[in-house]
Amino acid sequence: MKDLFPALDYFTQLAADNRLASEQDFYPCLCSGPDSIDGVMQGFKKHRNFIMVDDTTSQQTFSNGVGFFRRDVYTVFILAGYRADDMTDREAKLNMCRTLFRQFHSRLLHDRDELGDERLTFLDLHNVYSNELPRYSYNGVTGLYFMIRNEQPIDISYDRAEWVK
Repeated sequence: MKDLFPALDYFTQLAADNRLASEQDFYPCLCSGPDSIDGVMQGFKKHRNFIMVDDTTSQQTFSNGVGFFRRDVYTVFILAGYRADDMTDREAKLNMCRTLFRQFHSRLLHDRDELGDERLTFLDLHNVYSNELPRYSYNGVTGLYFMIRNEQPIDISYDRAEWVK
């Protein structure tokens, strides 16, 4: 079975289509885990705000007693630059990131439930984990990341033709 949920394309398109993200010049891009965020943000000369989709996932294969499923966890970072040592600006930018997260979550629910987007069928949108960055984690940047879990059925049937012995 092919992957139903094209996370990288879907989230970068959400970032491009969102009114607040466009008005505040959030740059949609990819990263490879939290360790690569700093490298992406070197583009601060061009962009102050980022929506980064992690192109790596955490995966788990499990059985529910009837069949097997693959669980993928996708991470999206919403980050905004603020004026150094200006905690009022930091709070305003963090609130903007919180608003974007809420808008993304509502759009996911809308696309799955109202539009019947089959790519979102196996997303767990009832329990979406998010975590805000501590005050000094990245100098002059605040925001959060959220994680979406997708659990889709997979076929792990043994195929003798795949083996030499």
